[in-house]
Amino acid sequence: MKLYITTDHENFKNELEEVVRAFAPYCVLDPEGTPVSVRLLEQNDTVKTIITSDLSEVSNSYPVISTLSDLMKKRFYKRYMKRDLYDYLHALTGVSLSYGSLTGIRPTKLFYELREEGIEPEQALRDFFRVSPEKTRLIADIVRNQEGILGAQTDKADWFVNIPFCPSRCHYCSFLSEVIRPKKSNLPAYVEALIKDIACAPPQKERRAIYVGGGTPTSLSPDLLDRVLEAINANGEEFTVEAGRPETLTAEKIAVMKARRVTRVSVNPQTFKQETLDLIGRRHTVQDIFKAYDLVRKGGSFDVNMDFITMLPGESFEDFKHSIDTAISLEPENITVHSLSIKRGSVFAETAYDNFSDGLAERMSDYARSALDRAGYGPYYMYRQKNTSGRLENIGYAKKGKICLYNVDIMEETHDIYASGAGAISKRLYGNGLIERLAEVKEIKGYLERQEEMREKKIKFFRN
Repeated sequence: MKLYITTDHENFKNELEEVVRAFAPYCVLDPEGTPVSVRLLEQNDTVKTIITSDLSEVSNSYPVISTLSDLMKKRFYKRYMKRDLYDYLHALTGVSLSYGSLTGIRPTKLFYELREEGIEPEQALRDFFRVSPEKTRLIADIVRNQEGILGAQTDKADWFVNIPFCPSRCHYCSFLSEVIRPKKSNLPAYVEALIKDIACAPPQKERRAIYVGGGTPTSLSPDLLDRVLEAINANGEEFTVEAGRPETLTAEKIAVMKARRVTRVSVNPQTFKQETLDLIGRRHTVQDIFKAYDLVRKGGSFDVNMDFITMLPGESFEDFKHSIDTAISLEPENITVHSLSIKRGSVFAETAYDNFSDGLAERMSDYARSALDRAGYGPYYMYRQKNTSGRLENIGYAKKGKICLYNVDIMEETHDIYASGAGAISKRLYGNGLIERLAEVKEIKGYLERQEEMREKKIKFFRN
């Protein structure tokens, strides 16, 4: 069904269109489709939504609270229009979405907003926003697990260091990462620039957590990895290094991480099915995963995270179940379950891979939730992306006492972030939702060419 949105509130149009996109493939946006008019009228003490087309109509009236600020009125009006458009599309297609009318990437943010507004969040999510009971409980559980962590130590800042190099490009990836070619690699030059970047403008705040991501930071040689970690100079903070590709891990690199006081390592299988690993462009074996995990366990007292993805090509429910069950048997401290997102620029996007699940993604996600719960893992952060299977979510699970502070801080946007490396984004928080960002040059070539310019900008950014 092809639809086209018109509205008298153009500043809401993009988010209204996101509601339509969430119903794909049952509804798709098309300039030649059936026009759907989404209007909102203020009438003395009420505000009325009117959603009409040649196909059907939905209309509702809501009381106007005169004491609300203009900003709050805008927030409420947007909610009314999106929720009623969701009801219109639900009636049109007969399809219910797990997250109802929610289109933002952070459902927990809405939960906290509702609480601040004096609205009972779980009831509002179920009854107004049409979020399913299961997803409402999930969001509430995440909020409960964040208690004592969310917003703690806001006098401190987090650090992020980006190393955008990988041994090969995964077919679902759209990050600007460079595939390592030994004879033409920019690695030494990049490390030199990165070390200067790390040192150029230390923030005035103490550090709370450090995260070295990518790419695959362990693509670096032991010597280069050591130089970067030495420049970070950890002093007992939570300190994560992504080792997403198991084949990049060696005993020597693990020894470097231990010596430089790394506390947390990500070893990311994505799946324990060899045929799938081959299909998605990962150049390692299932056995490499077990070998890497064993090296990490023997090499130090690290907390370990393992990532998995639902709806990888050719995978059945039983394949995914096997991966989750295998991960649980290994007992890493953290397990993250991603919903496959088809991103522009990825091989899957270019080859038009269809990740529509017709319920399979939900079954996979629900199994992970129940199996991890039984094994003692609780959900502690969540975010959603566009074009995911089942319009679902990415969830981090942790054993008790093993929550990653950095993941909570970045998802809930509660702490300043001092970021270094190509594509890294520094953030400063000023209260009342005001966040200032400074983005580094994304491409590695540009980052190297403009490094002095970007260091000067960062110094100014963190000066006051």
